[in-house]
Amino acid sequence: MTTVLICRDALEDSVLGNLAVARAVARSGGQAVVLLTGEALAAFDTGTFQWSPNFKTRDARTALIARAEEAGLPLAHRELDRRWSDVRALVRSAAEEPNLRLVACPVWSRLLGLDEAPDSLEPLDEAALVELLASADAVVGGY
Repeated sequence: MTTVLICRDALEDSVLGNLAVARAVARSGGQAVVLLTGEALAAFDTGTFQWSPNFKTRDARTALIARAEEAGLPLAHRELDRRWSDVRALVRSAAEEPNLRLVACPVWSRLLGLDEAPDSLEPLDEAALVELLASADAVVGGY
């Protein structure tokens, strides 16, 4: 079973949620693909992630980061302060998971002027994207 999760929002909590679900699918024996597109791909390239309004307070972020860490999702910033998040480290970690692929949307890569996929993301051409979406057992958008 292949599940494709489309992550389009430049929100740390969106990336966290998509990667957590993808990891669960991969660890249960399925194939998981997280397709970073739109704002998420732009933020990953330029470094501008935000938190959703309900998670913007320091207490809310700190609690989420701690719970992510407890769940084995390395979101805490290892170099600065563990109460701060590091989405890129989380993505790098997810890229090493068996049965889990992280891909850069070729359409948005072209629209953003990216000559190559950002670090930890697999490049894909449009034909491969169409094949991936057509052959997936489930496609989840906006998780």
